[in-house]
Amino acid sequence: MYLKAKQVMPTVDGPFKEAEENAHRFAFNMLYAEALEESLRLIDIARERYERAVEDDDLELMIVKKAELDYCLKCLKISSVAVATDVDELPL
Repeated sequence: MYLKAKQVMPTVDGPFKEAEENAHRFAFNMLYAEALEESLRLIDIARERYERAVEDDDLELMIVKKAELDYCLKCLKISSVAVATDVDELPL
């Protein structure tokens, strides 16, 4: 994903090329870490709401909140796999 984003950025030549690439990779990783943290926060909220529905014995709400929780977890899994296996990150 980093390389896809890098295609729209201006290029730097010379002695600062490696530093520029490292800075962009660092920024991309920070952005991804923030998105991951937000995803985990939302998963925690969905889990709490599901547990509250279970405690209240509200079957209809349990079904809805369980579906929301499952959806969040599947999205997290898919994004993690996508980042880990991004073909654009493989050396040429």
